[in-house]
Amino acid sequence: MAVDRKFLGTVATIVGTAGPVVTKYLKDHPEILHSVQEAVTKLVAKRTRGPAGMLETIAVLREQVSYIRTSADDEHETQRAVEWSRRLDNLERATHLLRDGGSRREKNAVREKLIALRGEILAGFIAEKADDARTPTIER
Repeated sequence: MAVDRKFLGTVATIVGTAGPVVTKYLKDHPEILHSVQEAVTKLVAKRTRGPAGMLETIAVLREQVSYIRTSADDEHETQRAVEWSRRLDNLERATHLLRDGGSRREKNAVREKLIALRGEILAGFIAEKADDARTPTIER
């Protein structure tokens, strides 16, 4: 199954410098394409403008971090997921404060941090999906 170039472009835009690696994961593991498309669709549907949109984006990212944490194969992956969760907590607190009032500069600063974290988490989510696709599961 061929990977849609427009979709790859969207993913590459979100993940930034990790784009080439993530694109390779998607091309090498077409079996993860559907779940990744669902995750990206959720992220793209949520606007990061304004506190309400930021909170919706944070909720979607929490789902991805939860998957990464549950699926972690080693301590490093677990710690990375814990760190992302902590950063999401901080952004969520800041976003709630912005709802009560905040300057344009403050809103833009939080939004930029959220967009950067969104890229990191999506790249990690795709990498974990690819890793899980490579690792056969053993039924217990």
